[in-house]
Amino acid sequence: MSDLKHTPGPWKFEGHFLRPVEPDPQRHAVHTIMEAETFGWGFCGSDHAKTRVEDDANILLIEACPDLLDAALAAEAVLAKGRWVEGSTDPEAVAFYKLRAAIAKALGA
Repeated sequence: MSDLKHTPGPWKFEGHFLRPVEPDPQRHAVHTIMEAETFGWGFCGSDHAKTRVEDDANILLIEACPDLLDAALAAEAVLAKGRWVEGSTDPEAVAFYKLRAAIAKALGA
């Protein structure tokens, strides 16, 4: 994974800042990934409690992104041993190609 360009995880929201849990200038250059005055905005007239629940879930998903990418790379390596044919309806092949597409999207390919 040395060719990955993103700030290594794990990440954590602290107040309005998304940061690496252990910022280390020897490992990466970024100490604050995102700064936000507010997180999600609900629709006009939407239930504030429901908006907050959805917003909290979005925060958890963002925090988990480095771990999810790491897990996807590991699973893709295991599934690659199956030599799946693209377009196959085999569940493992479908999972393999979905992982490859998601990884490519995450890496900007």
